[in-house]
Amino acid sequence: MTFSKPVSTVDSTPVKKRKVTVVEVAEAAGVSVSAVSRAFNPEASISRPLREKVFKAAASLNYKPNRLARGIKSRSSLVGILMTDFNNPFYLPILNSFTTEIQRRNCHSLLINVNSDMDIQEAVELVMEYNVDGLIITSASLPEQLVEACKSQDTPVVIFGRDSHENSVTVVSCDNVLAGRMAADMLLDAGYDRPAFVAGPIGTSATVDRQRGFISRLMERGCNQWQVVEGGEFSYDAGYDATLRIFKGTERPDAMFYADDIMACGGMDALRYELNVKIPDDVGVIGVDDIRLAKSRSYDLSTIRQPNDQMILSSIDALFQHIADPNLPAQSITLPCEPVVRGSTKKGR
Repeated sequence: MTFSKPVSTVDSTPVKKRKVTVVEVAEAAGVSVSAVSRAFNPEASISRPLREKVFKAAASLNYKPNRLARGIKSRSSLVGILMTDFNNPFYLPILNSFTTEIQRRNCHSLLINVNSDMDIQEAVELVMEYNVDGLIITSASLPEQLVEACKSQDTPVVIFGRDSHENSVTVVSCDNVLAGRMAADMLLDAGYDRPAFVAGPIGTSATVDRQRGFISRLMERGCNQWQVVEGGEFSYDAGYDATLRIFKGTERPDAMFYADDIMACGGMDALRYELNVKIPDDVGVIGVDDIRLAKSRSYDLSTIRQPNDQMILSSIDALFQHIADPNLPAQSITLPCEPVVRGSTKKGR
């Protein structure tokens, strides 16, 4: 099931008043989302002054708590999947595999698409309203408000494809530092000596770890002529634009490591059609993920392959274990990746 924000039209029909969210109540009261949840749960432990503070803020906003906020918790056989980047082809087969495996376990999926039409507050409300048994987050950036809301309702959360400093949440990812180190070795072994890294969204763990692994390995092997350029997001356009920017500089790289494959595809098209650069002779290119497009004749992209099938199964296994046993400690599951050499890089020496 996919839920999105209704599109309003201009006519004479009265506009339905927007529902106040639990996040807005928390902000108005100056407390956490979990404190709001406890305030509306008669059995929860909370001080009288704090409860009254929450009630006062709720009354001023005309907030109506939903059934979950009243402390009703029952199995729904729903597993939430939160996604923020449907434009990235990496996630479509991931979503297909997740929903298929969840259905195989006699449950259903609630797809929460957080984009320009739905902010994180609405995502929090959806998760709480539909009383999901657990939530899988595939977002490149961690929506902390949503994690906090789930924790307040004892709803298990598993983060897929990225690391997290939130020790109470189970995370499943590939070894992104290793991915960066592998990319460095692939380029240096092929004879390139002036590489550049094109980063994805600023501050995301995958970007930070891939960059850290890449740069540290270059320096270990005595390569000091490297550059970093911000892409800003995992997208074709981001890779395309970042490539044009870095090649406007006086020090042109002879190899490019992109934070993911779709960025690399955009970068390759910029190199070929805007800059008239020959790949792999003039510039070598490497991505991460091994999406279907990477295997195509158009790109023939060298990349670092993530063990997606194993990561998906590990994520679902961990989530259902947490659903069965709420007291199970959080886990950090890191799986190895592997290099895939194709035509976008020269053969190793």
